[in-house]
Amino acid sequence: MVDGPTTKDRFTALDTLAVVREVRALDRTHVDKAFDLAEGGWSLALRARGEGRRELLLVPGRYAALLPFGSERSEELSPFARELRRLLTGATIEHVAEPAGERFLEIGFTRGDTSSELLLALEMFGTGNVTVALDQKIVAVAFTKRWAHRLVRVGAEYVRPPVRTDPWSLEPAGIEEILSRSRTDLTSTLAARLGLGGQLAEELVARMGVDGHQPSTTAPADRARELHTALSELRGEIGDRPAGFLYSRDGVLVDATPYRSRRWEGLPGVTEDRRPTFSDAAREYFRAVVPIPPSAHEVAATAQRKEIERLLERQTRAIDDLTKEITDLQAGAETILAHYGEAETALERARALGTGPREVEVDLDGRRVVLGITESPRESAQGLFEEAKRRTAKLAGARTALAETATRTVTDAAGSGSGRPSKPGSPGAPKKPFWFEKFRWFISSEGAIVIAGRDAPSNDLVVRRNLKDGDFYLHADLHGAASVIVKRPTGTATVGEPTLREAAQWAGCFSKAWRAGLASTTAFWVTPDQVSKAAASGEFVPRGAWVIHGTKNFVRDTPLEIALGVVLYEGAERWMAAPEPAVQSRGTVRAVLRPGEERDRATIERSLASSLGVSRSLLQSLLPAGGISVLRT
Repeated sequence: MVDGPTTKDRFTALDTLAVVREVRALDRTHVDKAFDLAEGGWSLALRARGEGRRELLLVPGRYAALLPFGSERSEELSPFARELRRLLTGATIEHVAEPAGERFLEIGFTRGDTSSELLLALEMFGTGNVTVALDQKIVAVAFTKRWAHRLVRVGAEYVRPPVRTDPWSLEPAGIEEILSRSRTDLTSTLAARLGLGGQLAEELVARMGVDGHQPSTTAPADRARELHTALSELRGEIGDRPAGFLYSRDGVLVDATPYRSRRWEGLPGVTEDRRPTFSDAAREYFRAVVPIPPSAHEVAATAQRKEIERLLERQTRAIDDLTKEITDLQAGAETILAHYGEAETALERARALGTGPREVEVDLDGRRVVLGITESPRESAQGLFEEAKRRTAKLAGARTALAETATRTVTDAAGSGSGRPSKPGSPGAPKKPFWFEKFRWFISSEGAIVIAGRDAPSNDLVVRRNLKDGDFYLHADLHGAASVIVKRPTGTATVGEPTLREAAQWAGCFSKAWRAGLASTTAFWVTPDQVSKAAASGEFVPRGAWVIHGTKNFVRDTPLEIALGVVLYEGAERWMAAPEPAVQSRGTVRAVLRPGEERDRATIERSLASSLGVSRSLLQSLLPAGGISVLRT
């Protein structure tokens, strides 16, 4: 211990025993309620005869403590706290198991409405856990976990954690055998082989008055007898209501024990402070020294976020694969048509060979393409175009799914805050997605919600369900563009010219004009009564298309530019892609984009995602299809 004793960072087996003794000292104790602790973990409010209200703090992976009632609690109950309250309210403490050499607190309860015993277990090793079992089946658990030998989840069999060697029950002969077989120094052997941990190993070495760095095989018989005596004396110092001792070094807390520590004795700068109970010392120490672990809410939110990220990765990979397949199919078809004569010659040679494969693979201008023996080259090319068209439709669905997943990610990021439950209605409280987030959307500079379909089905849906009196319908003056709806702001008689121009520009950006690399576009707007599915006699209106009656009001020469930024809407932050004035009115513009070379999109996406601090999948859900170039950031 050249640098001095190790600062305590976790409960020891003797710390656990001290809390067990404190709980056992209570008389006729029953559970009043259960709460979430503000710092993480849970507490059981107790009523004990002659003691008044007490509370048992259960902080997985850190500590337990029995204190007077009054710890700081969260204002709302987590699902696990509600389960604790449902299962344990009114239950009476029947017994508290001996922890032996483990950092494992197990309490048995009985309730008047059941003859079976309820077991509550707190793990204070590793990341920790809290479980409740009834009839040896887990009925509540803070964190679901799985190991090869043990499953911890609701409905699983209740199995205690694996038990290590109990150092307190070893006889000198057993200790001698462990020392003799170890190849490390004495302190390390006590910490690992006897399962004492670093702090208790240092304490025992200090009480024995020996050098902990010497090999454990040095005089093992003598050391074993000394250790047996030191173990018995140390355990014997913990009474039924153990006092607590806090140790500070140069004003910094370094230890909390249920006995007067020898390993800190006589060291310069070390002071000792006594507390009435060990729980008082443990609470004070662990709140000040050990970092607060994530709450159950944070753990669940992290797991959900990781699952969404994995889903985003799979969806992005599927979109990349589909895009490549479509490009290869289209290139193959175009190659056949560009080298039509060579394709016909190859087919004639294959047919001259007589019966054989129904397809032949040929090399045309360095590209391998497949031609049908019974088809003309044009028919083979058409087949490739048709297959590319089918996969393009599939790609549209994949992009819609990606956008919906990305919306979940943005919503979680905007509402997660610290990950702890917040007051309802507070800006940091988790919020469900807004109704318009199922479509493409933005909020105009005048506060109007503007939405558009992502594909033919949603083009139909967005108009049928959302175009009402007082709204406006917009469409870029290009075939196949999205249907755009401008919703009239609440309490406003009409939508102003700024919103219509922003919506017209946005409609152009999400049309074929972007992929074509145009500099500007034209769009038109009409009122709801001019939009219908009623076509002229003999005409057919395809899915996603609408018939416009009467005069169209054109908005000309709107630039193909789109701004990216985080905006605030009804207390929630969202990433938004919209004309620059719309983003500026509610947030900060982080980048302005224009059409670019499609072959460079992936590289630009990665660079832009890195500079903005967002995922590439989020960018893909926000931006138009086709190449992009960054005008400014």
